[in-house]
Amino acid sequence: MAASTRSALGQPNAERPDGEYAFVAGLYVAALAAPALVLAVSRVVTDAAVLYIGLLVAVTGVTGVAGLVVSRTPGLAVILGRHDAVWLLVVLPFGWFGGVFGGAALGVEPPDIAAPLAVLGTAGGMLLGITLVAMSRTRHANAALEDVVKLVEWEARWPRRWRRIAGGVSIVAFTASTLGILAAFVFDSEWGWRLYYLLFVGVVLMNVLNPRTFRVTDAGLVVEHPLQRQFRPWSAYTSYELSDEALVIRSAVWWRPSHRCDRADISDVDAVRAALNEMPLEGR
Repeated sequence: MAASTRSALGQPNAERPDGEYAFVAGLYVAALAAPALVLAVSRVVTDAAVLYIGLLVAVTGVTGVAGLVVSRTPGLAVILGRHDAVWLLVVLPFGWFGGVFGGAALGVEPPDIAAPLAVLGTAGGMLLGITLVAMSRTRHANAALEDVVKLVEWEARWPRRWRRIAGGVSIVAFTASTLGILAAFVFDSEWGWRLYYLLFVGVVLMNVLNPRTFRVTDAGLVVEHPLQRQFRPWSAYTSYELSDEALVIRSAVWWRPSHRCDRADISDVDAVRAALNEMPLEGR
């Protein structure tokens, strides 16, 4: 069982990360570091089989060491989930893409193995980063919601117009990434690998089509996706607007998107309006 203490502010944020979280965090570090280790070894070893085995050993070793460090760092998951900067975990892996392909564009000739390692580091790191963000936010929400009072709950998708835009862009992204993969393997096109990254744009936008569960509590707003639970206090929002088409809960900062719900999906609009009117928001 994970050891748990409380911070000076009384928040249950000093719980050590559980084994599942530590394993994913270790894999994330390995996705970033292991390709670099293999790339360094490739300067003296050229045998592909040896490099492949070296990659497996590097991933295993880095995952184990990093996972152990994470598991012994109290409060790490909750602290990361509390801050928007946690999204840097998704951005950092693109350093592989920028480093290898950017260097090639500047005339620096990388080893042949650099391109697949860059794809592994970027794609693997980004997917694991997204997973780690979701896990961090869920653990922060669980800690913050221990003693709160739930007032109302509803499930809703994004408004219809937003769903149409996201669906159209997703189709274009999936089509372009598929053509890119075919071009990379059939015609050995470098641009094919670059189009491949549009696949992740499509995956992210497809999330707009999924319904979300909202919970108004006395402490803040809970937004639950299929694989993630997120909590923010009411100080993170400024107001709400209820129209014939949508409910919009506006964020207090410009870089954080507002929550938009299709009004037709809300089963009890009056209860939602009444609960939000009790919060420090300006309904209009």
